[in-house]
Amino acid sequence: MNRQIEMVVLWTLVIMGFLAHTMADVMPAFWGEQIVTMPTPAHSRELIAMMLGVCYTLPVLAIFLALWGKHKAWRVIHVLLTFIFTALCLLHMLEWIDEFNPVQLTVMPLMGFIGLILFVKSIKYAREKRNTEVEETENDADENEDTDENEAREDANEEQTNDNEAQANHGETKESEAEENTNTK
Repeated sequence: MNRQIEMVVLWTLVIMGFLAHTMADVMPAFWGEQIVTMPTPAHSRELIAMMLGVCYTLPVLAIFLALWGKHKAWRVIHVLLTFIFTALCLLHMLEWIDEFNPVQLTVMPLMGFIGLILFVKSIKYAREKRNTEVEETENDADENEDTDENEAREDANEEQTNDNEAQANHGETKESEAEENTNTK
């Protein structure tokens, strides 16, 4: 499977993991439990807004970079985005030290694992792409050489065909001249 497609699938799993994480926090409302909390210093509005942006914007930007970021700088930015995601995911699991949430136990370790896989694959992609660009350049040069050789062969074949036609035409004119000479005698 193409490394870019693998990374897009993993980023899609990340988005789905964020959705599952949110659903796990909201589901107690279906059993009549209170889930509404007011922002406190620990949960400031800025932090909430940042996490909402990270949950969607970061994966979408990373998907765009994985699909269309061919330049080395874009691949490095993709690696940085995967690092940010993985670090945030692992740091979020550190919150279990203060308050263990068994509901998140099914989601967060898997998201951390996906983040690590994504980080490693994006590093390989950033390194590998450089080599494939060199190979593509070499392949283009080889194709140009092959095209030049094919054109030279076609030109030689065309010249040979023209020579054969000229000889055939020349032979016909000699036969015509010979017939005319015989008729005149």
